[in-house]
Amino acid sequence: MNRRVSLSAKLVRIGVALLVLALASIGVTLWVTWQLEGGAAAVNEAGRMRMQTWRLTSAVQARLPPAEVQDLVQRFDGSLRLLREGDPSRPLFVPWDTDVRREFGNVERLWQGQRA
Repeated sequence: MNRRVSLSAKLVRIGVALLVLALASIGVTLWVTWQLEGGAAAVNEAGRMRMQTWRLTSAVQARLPPAEVQDLVQRFDGSLRLLREGDPSRPLFVPWDTDVRREFGNVERLWQGQRA
């Protein structure tokens, strides 16, 4: 038994298939964009940390009041925490592979040694 499907039913099926494909493409695009923005945010935060170390070194050499130096230390601690834990209000993507974890651990150990 050969059952014939009407032209309108075929068009509806094609339309639904194209809609599903378009929605899937949009979803993948949003996910990729989120990952790229998160990577850029992580790079920006790492650059901010480099600037913070320069400011902290300058503050210590200039013998600024301990309260100002402590404020800079707390900002650097906050940046480390942000990279480690992320921030739910914005994307922050750090590729936590073995090498990155090891180097981040080294940075944290060096920083704790400097704080002491």
